[in-house]
Amino acid sequence: MSESLECSELPEELLLPIGKGLDTRIEILRFRGVCKSWRSAISCSDFIPRFPQNFPNPSAPPLRRRRRRLFWLALFHDEADHLHQQTICLLHETILYRLTPSASSEKGWLIKIEDCKCKMHLLDPHRQRYESDSDSPNILPNNFVLLDYDTVELSRAYTLEIQSLIPAARVNKVVMFNDCHVFVVHSDGKLGHAKCGDESLTCLGEKDMEFDDVIVYEGQVYVVDRFGIGWWIRINDSTLDLVEVWNPCGSDSLKTQKHFVESDGTIYIVDRHLDREWRGGHYACVVGFKVYKKNEWGEWVLEESLGDRAFILRSDCSLSVSTGEFFGYEANCIYFTQQKRIHVFKLENNSITSADLNGDKVYIQTAS
Repeated sequence: MSESLECSELPEELLLPIGKGLDTRIEILRFRGVCKSWRSAISCSDFIPRFPQNFPNPSAPPLRRRRRRLFWLALFHDEADHLHQQTICLLHETILYRLTPSASSEKGWLIKIEDCKCKMHLLDPHRQRYESDSDSPNILPNNFVLLDYDTVELSRAYTLEIQSLIPAARVNKVVMFNDCHVFVVHSDGKLGHAKCGDESLTCLGEKDMEFDDVIVYEGQVYVVDRFGIGWWIRINDSTLDLVEVWNPCGSDSLKTQKHFVESDGTIYIVDRHLDREWRGGHYACVVGFKVYKKNEWGEWVLEESLGDRAFILRSDCSLSVSTGEFFGYEANCIYFTQQKRIHVFKLENNSITSADLNGDKVYIQTAS
């Protein structure tokens, strides 16, 4: 008896809970494409995306003055309070995949997908959800045959969409842990936390602490501050504590920004060197990178080479890819976005050039 025949004979009472446990549209489509009985077990219309979700406004409410001596100033503050309360904040999830032709292809493409109502949106994997008004998603066409490709989920990325009529807080990084806890790193280095359903964020850490990045690694949440000190966020039933677990890494200069990257199960810290201080939303130009790897003794060691790997630094989710498995990437390089353009830093000679990812565009051209 063939494998497909065995799959088709699975009882419906088993297929239904399996289908309901799938949480992405791609999983639903692949499940329904196995055979007729699997297709009839669950409908695409039964799938309701969990995102976007309502989220607390990360911006602090306007400061209230005890004495409002001027009538016009009082009206201004009352209007600011009203506009702050009217601000809408949505938490979005996108998923990064490796997409390869099913016909035994060794290389594939890095793609980013967002489930939106009845469509899957194909987004630029090197940018946040939308970086400008001119950015727009590609919608996968109805004649696109997903079963002709193999998909491997690499990572999930989260962003905040803030709809506000007044200046809103800038956010550098958002991560979700255990489908409940959401951690937010602000552009000024403050670290916020909220659980799904909360009405406001809670600030973590001392007032003078400034954080650069946050990551979920080996089932735990870690943050790195501007000095390169690693902190474990210990989550208790009702409290969250910051526990120092890693020694300082890299430079403590105000002209650096630190990023977490997980590669082959090992955690790295990438030190981005800039030509000026960047905190507070100031524009700064990248002048170089240093990469540090945590060894078996828990020490940070400067890495001279990434081997066949390429690091992709993004504000919503940084990742490592094997250049032998993806089109368009060079080994021993760091890809990053600056002024909405993709650049590449080569560790072998410390050079920075514009990145040529035409090979990475093949899938987008095919699917349009």
